[in-house]
Amino acid sequence: MFTLANVEEVYSGNRGCMCGCRGKYSRPDTSPRSVKILFNKVMNNPKHTVDGNCAFVKTATRNLVVYFK
Repeated sequence: MFTLANVEEVYSGNRGCMCGCRGKYSRPDTSPRSVKILFNKVMNNPKHTVDGNCAFVKTATRNLVVYFK
């Protein structure tokens, strides 16, 4: 289930609001390279958290999120 093939979209941005004003959403059909890079950053981080259909890493300044189908 948590594979690159099942990614719906990813988000990378500053902490706070995640409407897109502080970061960027990317989808596999429009930005496959960005999706792959962020997927690897999140899933290879030993402190990533899985909650429902997403996996994420929160740092002091950034939110990195991978949403799965």
